[in-house]
Parts: sequence; C-alpha cells; structure tokens
Amino acid sequence: MRVSLVTETYFPQVNGVSRTLGELVRHLTERGDRVQLIHPNYGEPADRPDVHLVRSVNVPFYKELYLPLPPFGSVRRAIDMFRPDLVHIATEATLGLTVLRHVLRRKMVAVSSFHTNFDQYSRHYRIGWADGTIWRYLRWFHNRTRETYVPSLTTIKGLETLGFERLVLWPRGVDSTLFRPDRPGRLQVRQALGWGPDDLVISYVSRIAPEKNVSYLADALAIVAARRPDVRILFVGDGPTRSDLERRIGAIARFAGYRMGEDLADHYSAGDLFAFSSLTETFGNVVLEAMASGMPVAALRAGGVGDTVQPGKTGLLVEPTEPPARFAEAILALIAEPARLRAMAAAARAYALSQSWDAIMGELRQRYQLAIDLQASASPEAAASSEPDPGAAP
Repeated sequence: MRVSLVTETYFPQVNGVSRTLGELVRHLTERGDRVQLIHPNYGEPADRPDVHLVRSVNVPFYKELYLPLPPFGSVRRAIDMFRPDLVHIATEATLGLTVLRHVLRRKMVAVSSFHTNFDQYSRHYRIGWADGTIWRYLRWFHNRTRETYVPSLTTIKGLETLGFERLVLWPRGVDSTLFRPDRPGRLQVRQALGWGPDDLVISYVSRIAPEKNVSYLADALAIVAARRPDVRILFVGDGPTRSDLERRIGAIARFAGYRMGEDLADHYSAGDLFAFSSLTETFGNVVLEAMASGMPVAALRAGGVGDTVQPGKTGLLVEPTEPPARFAEAILALIAEPARLRAMAAAARAYALSQSWDAIMGELRQRYQLAIDLQASASPEAAASSEPDPGAAP
C-alpha cells in the first residue's frame, strides 16, 4: 500500500496530532507500506525517505505554530510522482485544501481526519464571530472525502448534528511500555525539582496556551495549594501563556518546559494525580499517557476526555460550567483519601494497558484498504458530497 499523509503539524512539534500521526507512520512502515509524508519545514532535515517539506513561516506570537506558505505546486507534483493508493489529509487549512482539490481532480482516494474542536479554539482567540463560516467550510471539506476519522464518540455525535457525513471512530492508543509508573527516572525528576519520594504531586502535561483553559486550572490549583501547602504542582510543556502562569502561580508550581521521549515519560511518572481542564480536546492523548503512567485524572467533562475517564474508577470529572473552586474541591476530596487515590491509579493503568497503538492503527489500515478497494470498484462518477465549494481557504 502506498499512502500520502498530509498534515500541517508533525514532529518535532509536540502535540497530540503529531504524536498520533507519528504512530501511524511507524505502524504502516513496519508492515511494509510506503508512506509519503508532507508537512511544513521546521528547519530540520527529514529523517526518513519520502518526506516532502513545505516552505513555512513561524507565527511570532505562538512559536510552536508554523504556517505552510503557498503556492503549493511542488506538493501537487510530489503527490503525482509518488502515485499513492490513498491520500490521508489530516489538517484542513491551506495545505490540506490544496491537496484535497488536487486529489479529487485526479480521482485519487481521499480520506481525512478530524482533530480539533475549532469552535472552542475560536472562542479562546476571540474570533467566535467566524464560527458559522468555519463550520460550513469544515463540513464541506470533510464531506468531500471518502471517510473522516474522528477520535471519540462524543465528537462524532457533535459533528453529525452539524451535517458531517461518513464519520468513523479512530481512537487513540498509548505506549504503556514507555509510559509507566515505575520509570527509572522518577526519583531523579523529583529530586531535581526539590521534592521527596513521598510528596504528593499534581501534574499537568500539554501546551500552556489559552485553548487549553490553563487560566481556569491555575485558579483551581491556587485554591488547592492554599488548603494543602504540602502538595507539589508540576507543569510540563510550554506555550504563549506560560509566562503569565509563572507570574501567577510560580511560587507554588514548577515549570519543566517541553520534554520528549524517555525524559517526558520520567516526568509523567513523577506525578500522582493528573489535572487537566481543557475544553477543546477531541480526544486528549495526554490523558491516556497520564493514565498509563499510573495517574488518575481530574478533568472537565468536555470532548473526548469525558469518553476516556471513568468517573469514580480512573478519575473524576467536573462539569465545564462549574467554577475553578469546584474543580479544586474535587481534587482536594480525592487527595484526602490516599487509599482511593491508589485504587484509581491502578485502575487507570489497567485501562491504559488495553489501549495499544498497534491495534488501533491496524483497524485504520483495514479501513484504508477497504476505501482503496471500493474506489477501484466504483464508477468515476461516484464521489463524496456535492455540496458547493465555499471557494476560499480558511
């Protein structure tokens, strides 16, 4: 099988989408498939064959974000030369739109995946006025592909109410060998932070950005720290809101910045409870990684996170309409019962062990093959939705 994967975010960027797509590339390659990877140029050379780097520009106010720069003639030529059996478009902005139009003209098999709750992002960045236009565009985009892969049932239900079609569940997995509670570097991380082996640590791992609702979390953790000054707080990650959080809660928290690979896994294992207040997750890879690391999760019941956490068993969920004080009270109630916290940690780890990347990616690979076979047997006129092209990139 020859697959072209087109995305506007990939390694070395650190986020759930890049991690998921990296696992997909690994799985396909290990099974003998040939994968063409098309993504922005992050200033580093390609580390595998069949990579096409797209000229891009870094966004000054959000250093983790790179925007591909048109024109994309070289991308179209690269796809034509590769001759894929299927093209998977993972992101919907200018690069994704160009590739979608191209592969439809070429009558190639096009599938897509949905990764971001754009309505929540637009509200955090104060462009909520554009929600209607954004959703019309996204519906048109995904309905033009043969299938759209979505990470949670909650997200699927929401998209269906908006008129999205042919949605297929594509959940997320976790490497439970890498992410585990008995990491060799657990104590070293704690020692480096000035904490003891028995200190109770509340952790957050993700981008520190407005769309992650970190201001809400900071308010809640300040309440926790005031009531339980013995509790330690660790933020792993970086982003445009980090400096603001450091000013607000730097006296009660440690900020470790981005971590990768084994070092990231060691930092996960240093925690006892994972606190996550994002409202924008279609799945929330970090939640599953935290569970694999032996941490129960305290989170808001929003998006895919609400499908992953089992309240009272692997963590606790607070309604998104509740104030930070209610989130803090939930955390305080849990950490006041060490036996309950340990039982939830064991249940979280057990659940994560059942969520392997290879099983999940194997099912997606089967979907790919089915889409290729259906295209081969279909008439040239068989296509996705005929909804009019809105005519402009987002």
